[in-house]
Amino acid sequence: MTKINKVKDNNKRFIAVIIVLIIPLCVFSARLVDWQIINTDYYKERAQNNSAYTIKTDAVRGEIVDKDGEGIVINSTGYRVIIDRIEAGRDNENYVILKAVELLESLNVSWRDTLPIVVDGDGYAFAEGKDGQISLLRRYLKAGADSDANECMDRLAKKYNCQNLSPRDRRIVCSVRYNTGKTGGASARAMPYILADSVSREVMAVTTEFSLRLKGLRVETSVIRTLSDGTLAPHIIGYTGSMSAEEYEKYKDDYSMDEFIGKTGIEGVMEKYLRGKGGRRVLQRSRDGFVMGFAELQPAVPGDTVYLTMSAKLQKAANESLEKWINKAREMGVSDCNSGAVVVLDTKDFSVLAAATYPTFDLNRFIKDNSYYSSLIKDKEVPLLNRAFNGAFAPGSVYKPLIACAALQENLLSLDETISCNGGFSYYRGYTLKCMGRHGKINVLTALEKSCNVFFAELGRRLGADKIGYYANKFGMGVATGIEISENTGVIAGPKHSKDVGAHWYESGSSQAAIGQSDNMITPLQLAVYAATIANNGNRFKTHLIKKVTNSEKNQVIVENPVEYVNNAEISEENLDIVKEGMRKVVLSGTARDFAKYPVEIAAKTGTAQNAGSDHTTFICFAPYENPQIAVSVVIANGKYGAISKGVARDVMNEYFNVSEENK
Repeated sequence: MTKINKVKDNNKRFIAVIIVLIIPLCVFSARLVDWQIINTDYYKERAQNNSAYTIKTDAVRGEIVDKDGEGIVINSTGYRVIIDRIEAGRDNENYVILKAVELLESLNVSWRDTLPIVVDGDGYAFAEGKDGQISLLRRYLKAGADSDANECMDRLAKKYNCQNLSPRDRRIVCSVRYNTGKTGGASARAMPYILADSVSREVMAVTTEFSLRLKGLRVETSVIRTLSDGTLAPHIIGYTGSMSAEEYEKYKDDYSMDEFIGKTGIEGVMEKYLRGKGGRRVLQRSRDGFVMGFAELQPAVPGDTVYLTMSAKLQKAANESLEKWINKAREMGVSDCNSGAVVVLDTKDFSVLAAATYPTFDLNRFIKDNSYYSSLIKDKEVPLLNRAFNGAFAPGSVYKPLIACAALQENLLSLDETISCNGGFSYYRGYTLKCMGRHGKINVLTALEKSCNVFFAELGRRLGADKIGYYANKFGMGVATGIEISENTGVIAGPKHSKDVGAHWYESGSSQAAIGQSDNMITPLQLAVYAATIANNGNRFKTHLIKKVTNSEKNQVIVENPVEYVNNAEISEENLDIVKEGMRKVVLSGTARDFAKYPVEIAAKTGTAQNAGSDHTTFICFAPYENPQIAVSVVIANGKYGAISKGVARDVMNEYFNVSEENK
């Protein structure tokens, strides 16, 4: 064989070896492209169907209880409807979602629907009041800030392959799959999706039977967080909800996008204690997607228990009394009497024992029923407003003990001094402030007893708005009380406020302010703080709703809420005693003499505040007189008759002091 032929043979062998190596490499590369790019979801699911992998388990949110440990928001064993996405299969997932939702709706069960888009004719619109969720949706879709609901739905429908469905069905599928998609992570598809929480035994039974014909739908037992009474204190308890884009940005290191978070009330401010910590579980699935077994890597840790200072029994009595007496006002012909509030404080530490507002709402329905939420938003009586803490009202004559305290302390009045009342205060030219009677020459005790406008208008003139405002703040009015949840700081009448609103302050305003009128706007909570400060010899503490935080078993205190001193009202004991005596005379022989024979001695002040429509009626008191335990404030908007506000206070004290029917 020649040398040239040998070279040719070697080249042929080399080319053959190269071909042998290249063909398998090309086949392998093609398979990689198929696995990792073209059919990545298919092979990922097949891998999951035969895999053991780690998933997160739900965190159990902590309970909220009253001061005695009675459950308000509690955890119990219940049932929930879930969709197992792997068991349903990718091609069948949309069908399973639609059939499951159809079943729940036929059983009048609300399903977990957090998509902030509603069907609008043949198209879609963003839901009202869901700005935070809308921004989170746009962020998830990487859509522009000006993208509308139809554009967002188009993106969702393409992502979830449901463009061919009706607008309603398309929205259902997109809502469920969007919420599952927010979970993120490699194991997101393996995690069962909770479609409906806390369903009844009847729903559980029907759904279980139905699931035999619908692969991927099932019912499982779980820890269900429920409210023992959704109407007890909804404004105070608050609620949880989906995160906004801003909240997610803040909490993304600790929360996934689909998690609920405390939004308002105690649920919001105590989020870090209530939330709990999810666990980790290794799950083994068969090729068909069925769970073959699991092992706990890290158990979930339940959230802590929050003890409130409130008494559930007293709160219930306050709720019922408000509704009863407002209805009585209507029966008496006061057609515009529709709202009010009552607050009860412990005078020793200013903890809130009860804080009721009317009209109110059912927090259970609020959480589960979107149509109920919409009706509350549109209700002209604004039942979502916490009037006890956020409602501000002209206080009327309950303001007069403050004026007496200030005038005595500033040496602008003495116990022995008398001021003459002939039915009207006419110090200022062209302006007369009328009194409810002609009281003649009276001292401060009688002025409080009779609630004389002339007497206190004169004291207001002597003091001036600045001094009135100074002492009002010391007694907790016009300033934050320190309560943990949202509150209104109110307004104290004076030149500063007038300037803020672009109005002129007239000198006569001080006399109007002294009888609880003018620009004064005080919250029921602040009125209770004011009454408690008088009862507590001028010492004011920070008001609070949180008593303590314990672990979930309630056997270890994590946080004890300390009593926090705020200030002294700077009124001498002698002067405070004079005012207390005057408030006692109000009960024995004055405008609250219907309490004269009440089995517990009380000190009080009644009030009527002029208003557009019927007058507001107000009431403050503390009891027992010699050793006060509680302070009560009542405001009935447009209540007109003092009997209405006094009736609420009586019911509350009956419950607190356990006064029997025959002794009321």
